[in-house]
Amino acid sequence: MTLSAHSVSVRIGGATLLHDVSLSAQPGEVLGLLGPNGAGKSTLLSLLAGDRKADGGTVRLHGRDPRAWPAEALARVRAVMTQSASVAFDFTVREVVELARLPHAGRSSADDNRDIVAAALDLADATHLADRIYPSLSGGEKQRVQAARALAQVWSATDDAPCRFLMLDEPTASLDLRHQHGLLGAVRRFVAEGVGAVVVLHDINLAAAYCDRVALLDDGRLAACGRTRETLAVERLVDIYGVKLTAIDDGSGAPHFIVQAPPDGPRPAA
Repeated sequence: MTLSAHSVSVRIGGATLLHDVSLSAQPGEVLGLLGPNGAGKSTLLSLLAGDRKADGGTVRLHGRDPRAWPAEALARVRAVMTQSASVAFDFTVREVVELARLPHAGRSSADDNRDIVAAALDLADATHLADRIYPSLSGGEKQRVQAARALAQVWSATDDAPCRFLMLDEPTASLDLRHQHGLLGAVRRFVAEGVGAVVVLHDINLAAAYCDRVALLDDGRLAACGRTRETLAVERLVDIYGVKLTAIDDGSGAPHFIVQAPPDGPRPAA
């Protein structure tokens, strides 16, 4: 049971956003999508989620094009957390997360849904926000609530969704250091239960710490894909990002990358 893209391409006007990209994601692993701005990471994630149609190539979720799945069935198989999500009404945080259980209507009891919502809020460190009005939250708080919503959506296996996928687009973008690690740690614990995760990240150190495999995109092309430690080679990262890097062993088992500021770069204030 896999999620895969085979030779996918996306074109808008005269621009090619993705060109001949192939990769797969597996249950029980975190696959990171990395690369510079405009490399095609979010576009690829939207293809894998079935939210966008490829101009060339194929996407398969458990052997079927995700766009061919009935909407409710697809929602039980994969959950998507986008870079930003707006809520027009004054829903509480708990109500926002409860919306994630709608695809399970008639399949999960009210008690089960209530327990799942509570557990998802706890895993995303958002339990204390449950009674807050969602639009009143800070950007980082909203990010954690949206993570809880995605978790709750695919919390448990169903007959038509034994293998599920989380698809997260820059989930740590608005988070402080503690919550960045807390959220990705929560994803790792969730994946340990057999769920697959595809995560768009900009921080290569977070990717090194939490991803089983990474795919490096550059200008719409797949530059490399494989086990994290081997794929995040310094020479490759220097070539793709255009900055000088060094890697150190901090004792964690994962490399830690340090960016070397260019000689003509910004100077700290006196």
